[in-house]
Amino acid sequence: VGRHLLVPSYELMMPHSKKPRLTGSNDDAEASSDARPILSADEFACILGFLPPKQIMCLRRVCKTWREAAKKTIVPIVDFNVDSIDKYNALNVMATAMPNLQQIKISHLGQGHKYNDGEDPYEEERTLLTTPSIHDIEILSNFSKLRILEVTYAPMNGRYPSLFQFSLLRQLKICSMRMKWDLDMLEGSPLLEELYCENCGVAGNVNSLRALKGTLTKVTIICIRNGSGNLPVRGDFMDLADFPRLKALCLDDTAVTGNLLDIDEHHFPLLEQLQLPHRVYGGGGHEFYRIAEMTDFIHKLYHLIQKRRSPKLLLNWTWHLSEDSPDWYRSMRYPQLPFSIELVKVGSRLGYRWFGIRDIFAEEGPPDEYCEINWLDREPARESSDYEIYLQELENIQRDPGFYRGFF
Repeated sequence: VGRHLLVPSYELMMPHSKKPRLTGSNDDAEASSDARPILSADEFACILGFLPPKQIMCLRRVCKTWREAAKKTIVPIVDFNVDSIDKYNALNVMATAMPNLQQIKISHLGQGHKYNDGEDPYEEERTLLTTPSIHDIEILSNFSKLRILEVTYAPMNGRYPSLFQFSLLRQLKICSMRMKWDLDMLEGSPLLEELYCENCGVAGNVNSLRALKGTLTKVTIICIRNGSGNLPVRGDFMDLADFPRLKALCLDDTAVTGNLLDIDEHHFPLLEQLQLPHRVYGGGGHEFYRIAEMTDFIHKLYHLIQKRRSPKLLLNWTWHLSEDSPDWYRSMRYPQLPFSIELVKVGSRLGYRWFGIRDIFAEEGPPDEYCEINWLDREPARESSDYEIYLQELENIQRDPGFYRGFF
């Protein structure tokens, strides 16, 4: 609709080039009223809202009305990546000329350029550039309508509290190693729906996310270790169990703890994706002390899956026997000993199997060695619609066992 209004009708929205003289006659009075623009700045701002940022910035130079309209325009959500000095200069102009930008990505500016240091910067980082060109990151605070903010490998150092005060923000992604921030700073964005942070200096307790209980749908936190070698994000993942809209929770590289078996059918009602660190009892890669404990865990987990009817959540997880276990012993040669365990889904039938892991640091070597499947579910009925799919998948997975064929 906006394009049909805009393209053929520029002349209708432009002020006339000359104003008629006022002589007191009715005709002259009518002509004088025609000298005003057909559309107001507010009305024209609605039309500009159908155009991309670059085009809006060009049109704002036409006249004063269009310039005022650009300031009021709610810019469509399109990717604007500040990945060069030219783009930064454009952003600097937009901060006053078009402040209703809704999506911004901050990236590397190029060699010899950085953003101003924030609070509590890393001192060693400050000495890497001897005479850098420093640019003001605080101009982002002008964009009060921001809904999507991404900071990816931007040359930033320290804490920047102003970046966590966007009240309309829906998505936040931070991948910047020298940027420090705490989870409780997210209170400044009460409508946040998606949080993704990787390789950044985030710290705090996941309990702080409860301030966003009603809005969060996706959370991914992948920490880097602090100066003491610790992962600075901690807490109990079950503090998020009553989040009504949460669909994805990925806390792989964190110090979060808890017990996977504490989940019941009422927790995480919409969860579709779950990744937990090995510190969580039953988390991905968790190590058990006895073999009997592992099989007991699998059966308890199976009862949980039956209640929730969501086996896909845990299909890519593996669990291992600890090398400190009295049941563990070292294999000096191939094949690898089957001290790891995983769930297996064939058609609609669920089971588990033991396997030995190949040396992940070896460039070449034997693959994982699988035992045969221990079934938890009954075989699908022959007359069921799933039976043919089950047989096809079963034929493929039965090829996996080699040396350990016949072992369960």
